[in-house]
Amino acid sequence: MILSPEEVGRPGPPHIIFIMVDDQRYGDIGYHGSDIRTPVLDQLAAEGVKLENYYVQPICSPSRSQFKTGRYQILTGLQHSAIRSCQPLCLPPDIPTLPERLLAAGYVTHMVGKWHLGFCRSSCLTMGRGFQSFLGTLTGSGDHFSYKSCDGAEACGFDFHDVDRPAWEMSGNYSTLLYERVKKILRNHDPHKPLFLYLSLQAPHTPLQSLPCCQTTHQERKILQISAFCWWTL
Repeated sequence: MILSPEEVGRPGPPHIIFIMVDDQRYGDIGYHGSDIRTPVLDQLAAEGVKLENYYVQPICSPSRSQFKTGRYQILTGLQHSAIRSCQPLCLPPDIPTLPERLLAAGYVTHMVGKWHLGFCRSSCLTMGRGFQSFLGTLTGSGDHFSYKSCDGAEACGFDFHDVDRPAWEMSGNYSTLLYERVKKILRNHDPHKPLFLYLSLQAPHTPLQSLPCCQTTHQERKILQISAFCWWTL
């Protein structure tokens, strides 16, 4: 999402809000005919530009490295697979990133969500790669409620960070915490300064979890679908 200077009533570079969803298929969005309801995404697509022939990498770290650097993952050394928690690997520090370039151009840069580009050294973390604030996870996936992330049964830990520290005090649903931080950033931002906000959601990447109230809705919908199929086949 790019807001032009005219839309926000100020001269200068546009505001940029980039939202990345994780492991969502082409057919998992409402305007592609999916049974999954995505009214907000449908509205954004209807009011914007649909890139229907746009391709990305099928897994986490290579796809993120391409967006951050503008280079194919074979040029960053991340072409093999996603970075695992126990690997001493990260996005090469000598390759400039989009947030670093935008920061140098006068942008205010924030990241909320999933990093998954390595954390074996402090220079690999978000604050060392052009972001001025960060709330989210460093690994590939974690529990939406306990924030526990595992790389095999032998390597588990708490993965929810505010800048460079574990955010032990956080509680509640993971996605809700992300939305609240995004709203806080937008409320407090000086509109006269260009903004780059990168929102990288873990969902719908595994683990597939939802609130108890939503689970009931999903189960009821599935029962209705099964009942309709059985009635149709009679």
